[in-house]
Amino acid sequence: MPASTNDSRDKQWYHGTRATLKPGDLVEPSEPSDVRERDGLTAYVHLTPDLDAAIWDAELASGEGPGRVYVVEPSGEVEDASNSTDRDLPGHPSMLWRSPSPLRVTGEVTDWPLYHGTRADLKPGDLIEPGRKPNFGTRTRMTNYVYLTATLDAATWGAELAAGEGPGRIYTVEPTGPVENDPNLTDKKFRGNPTRSFRSREPLRVTGELLDWRGHPPEVLKAMKDGIERLERLGVEPIDD
Repeated sequence: MPASTNDSRDKQWYHGTRATLKPGDLVEPSEPSDVRERDGLTAYVHLTPDLDAAIWDAELASGEGPGRVYVVEPSGEVEDASNSTDRDLPGHPSMLWRSPSPLRVTGEVTDWPLYHGTRADLKPGDLIEPGRKPNFGTRTRMTNYVYLTATLDAATWGAELAAGEGPGRIYTVEPTGPVENDPNLTDKKFRGNPTRSFRSREPLRVTGELLDWRGHPPEVLKAMKDGIERLERLGVEPIDD
């Protein structure tokens, strides 16, 4: 059975969707989409204390319009549903908490930090510029872009998969020029931009370093590296033009 939590008031909760909502609106529970899972189950609405998970669900949500992330307040009990069978879980962060009661919208997330994962030892004020050897694909070429992300999970992958020696590092950055969606992680592979990954032809300025991030489990990291090696053997190159 899913575990219940009574400390929901102590958490910051998020809900990802494509619906246009305003403070005070209610997000109502809905029936499971799979008919086989409906019998004997309560209707739920999903939420999460993990901003990355809410972003992922918002970008992959059905419907039209941009993905949106709302700050929400549960009106009833909240359960940990990570082991439930009534939700089709992708292999990525997702809203793994649920409630049989509506969520009240208290605000929308419209601004969050931008990150860059690397192995370089940098300090505030340093510039991260294009024109370096890539972490993936033909190593003799130089990149035309520098990459950044608004999700900590994507920045963690960047730090763990970066070429070079030394520990992975995650920096908060600010772009010095225009940015665009990274085509390697958006509609070329997924609906929307679930990892909030971007690129720019202009340098990124380091504003700080994130020190309390956690890496992926060893088996997950190994699977990712094996997948990248397989793509390289097949001659697959990232989109960098």
